[in-house]
Amino acid sequence: MKGKKAIILLFVAGILIFLYPHAAKLVNSYLQKQQVDQFQADLEEKPEEEINKLMEKASACNKEIFYDSSGFRDPFLDNEEKLAEFKNCLGIDDDEVFAAIEIPKLGEMIPIFLGATEETLDKGIGQIEGSSLPVGGESNHTVLAGHRGMGTKAMFRNVDELNDGDIFYIHTMTDTLTYRVYSQQVVAPDETDPLEIQKNRDLATLFTCHPYPTDRERLLIQAERVKDEEKKKKSESK
Repeated sequence: MKGKKAIILLFVAGILIFLYPHAAKLVNSYLQKQQVDQFQADLEEKPEEEINKLMEKASACNKEIFYDSSGFRDPFLDNEEKLAEFKNCLGIDDDEVFAAIEIPKLGEMIPIFLGATEETLDKGIGQIEGSSLPVGGESNHTVLAGHRGMGTKAMFRNVDELNDGDIFYIHTMTDTLTYRVYSQQVVAPDETDPLEIQKNRDLATLFTCHPYPTDRERLLIQAERVKDEEKKKKSESK
């Protein structure tokens, strides 16, 4: 009898061990969605004038970034040289949710933080210092870094499934920006040419380690804003 109980307990334990990562991922996805919902709820409480001033400041910062030639840093390496300068430009803490990224194909909604520090990347997606702030606009190129999965957090684990033509959204404090994927490429950690701002284009790149689960290279999912899709979405929602 004791032997049967032991077998049953081992069987149940095996099932729980198998199910835990899947259940934990679902819980973490739910918690990330809750963070985004709270961010959007907090915006409704903020005065419109305050939000508009912050967005104007972000646009001004992006102009400074456009004319700055000092380049990017790799968020997966220990390099903090641009972080202090970046914080001073916008004048807010990097631990606040600034926006959110929605990837319909992957069923992901993840908060975006400013600055791609290790602490930030543990919580969500980080905008790489030296790239444009994720507010949209011509001659902008925001680069959003995320880990390729952190045990029970998906993050950018499956972004390699995004192909040309796929859509993702960046939800800012005032707008929803639509980006269509046009390129997927693998580069060396120190190769930053594909991350440069391109005049008159509004670009967003998803940036993560590759191949999973190593960090030998970097995977770039590059997309361009498609305003016609934004107008179409708005008209359909009316």
